[in-house]
Amino acid sequence: MKMTTGITDLELTVLQGGTPNVYHAALLADDDGLTLIDAGLPGMLGQIEEKIRAAGYNPDDVRRIVFTHQDVDHIGALAQLLERLPGVEILVHADERPYLEGEQALIKMPAERLQSMPDGLRRLAEQMLASLVPGRVTRVLQHGEELPLQGGLRILHTPGHTPGHISLYVPGEKLLLAGDALRVENGALAGPSEPYTPDMNQALRSLEQLAELEIDRVLCYHGGLYEGDVRGALQKITGVKS
Repeated sequence: MKMTTGITDLELTVLQGGTPNVYHAALLADDDGLTLIDAGLPGMLGQIEEKIRAAGYNPDDVRRIVFTHQDVDHIGALAQLLERLPGVEILVHADERPYLEGEQALIKMPAERLQSMPDGLRRLAEQMLASLVPGRVTRVLQHGEELPLQGGLRILHTPGHTPGHISLYVPGEKLLLAGDALRVENGALAGPSEPYTPDMNQALRSLEQLAELEIDRVLCYHGGLYEGDVRGALQKITGVKS
């Protein structure tokens, strides 16, 4: 689904227990090529390519991948993408780099979870984990940094869900790409999922900065697009009045 002239919601789908579960990765189209924001689960490369083509673009034109954080449903297709696009740039917040380069184990991927996966998915996950090696990250990002994409793409450090979680703000579109810092649940904007957020207090504090921004729309990785009173919803989530 096109959200703006240059930003597409890729809507990656997987069946879990017979129920479709949609992950809302984003694709940015700029003069120098395409930027992928997050990359779904292991095994989703084919679907990512299909969605890119459906949006009118060539998967060969993906120049960089920005990961909002380290969770397996965001970095899952990394190994396949690296094989498909060996020169692709990988951008993450500085606090996520040790995880994306294998210096530290992924926070939410204990060995028992890996072993409980079906054989095919486990093999793909193991391939992904094997791709997390030193030098994998080509650029580390810092809070407040602006990338020359979509007229200015601002990096916002929103930790709590993971140490280096980032959200991405497009001021020209008044659009926030929230990653897992926010969700849409039953049509309402909500905070991150508590069972999967190691430091919920920090996660909620990190949302307070968003109330200072002009945001009309929020794309959440889980739940999709929220349009409405974003500032009011954030105040309700954080308990802080502006």
